[in-house]
Amino acid sequence: WFPMIVGSNERKYGWMDEGFNTFINGISSESFNKGEYRQAKTDIRKAALNYQKPESEYIMLSPDAMREANIGRNLYSKPGQGLDILRNQVIGADRFDYAFRKYIEEWSFKHPTPFDFFRSMENGAGEDLSWFWRGWFMENWKMDQAITSVTPSKGANATPGYDIEVSNLEKMPMPVILEIKTKSGKTDIVKLGVDVWMRNKSWVIKYPTTEEVVSVKLDPDKVLPDVNPDNDSWPGK
Repeated sequence: WFPMIVGSNERKYGWMDEGFNTFINGISSESFNKGEYRQAKTDIRKAALNYQKPESEYIMLSPDAMREANIGRNLYSKPGQGLDILRNQVIGADRFDYAFRKYIEEWSFKHPTPFDFFRSMENGAGEDLSWFWRGWFMENWKMDQAITSVTPSKGANATPGYDIEVSNLEKMPMPVILEIKTKSGKTDIVKLGVDVWMRNKSWVIKYPTTEEVVSVKLDPDKVLPDVNPDNDSWPGK
């Protein structure tokens, strides 16, 4: 029903039809009849390796210019999962849902382009998301965050704790999700917004504690499309 209300051009921008339906079906299956038909969660890390293959075209390319084997990926799964990441990891469900409803309201029985969608979502969310549209829809940027170092905080006036350096090794910025465990068994989740990467390739998180930190892990629930898990843990494997 969605493309019959918001009239996107499926021949030119197939993802605005199939990708939106993939995304919406994922949400609706969670809610319908207590999740009886809930879809199995996709391993976003494995999927990302396919999305960024050299032979994979970008989403915004016209479907008739894509390799046939890539059409399902570029029109259905990648845009659907991209919107899921945007909703649940970048701007949050409340802001996303408000902006998405405003987009539907604004463009019902009209013919929006992708750029109309991008602008409408940014206006509704109140945030510049150009980095996301470019990296996920207009390019095939990879995401690779790494834990560069974990060291006790130093200096005469330093608060007891640890300095945890995280680096962004590829082009695609994403939020930072850190799981930090101390010797007593305490576990903390520390989250940083994507804006830390706007002017930096690395960022130091100051973690205050009087305990010994025994492990640090990036994205413990594997909800982000990191293509290299080998540098996501400290101590290393």
